[in-house]
Amino acid sequence: MQTTTTISLPENLSKEMDRKIKEGQFSSRSEFIRSAVRTYLLFQKGEFSWEVLAAPFRAYAKQKKLMKDDILEAVEKDRHVKSPKSR
Repeated sequence: MQTTTTISLPENLSKEMDRKIKEGQFSSRSEFIRSAVRTYLLFQKGEFSWEVLAAPFRAYAKQKKLMKDDILEAVEKDRHVKSPKSR
């Protein structure tokens, strides 16, 4: 069984959501909202797994056609840039 809920969003959030849909990350506003609610509820229950946390990054990598080596290279580069300076 499903229920319908009407929500109001600030224009900037609505535009950002529509951009994600246009990029193909979600098929509809309903799918976007369901995903956001599921993620929030898992977080509140303390059941926020690595899989849930990594999902947006996987979607981004897929969209940008990034390979594992591309991601590892970016992580290593960022570690060197942000590493604490020797004292």
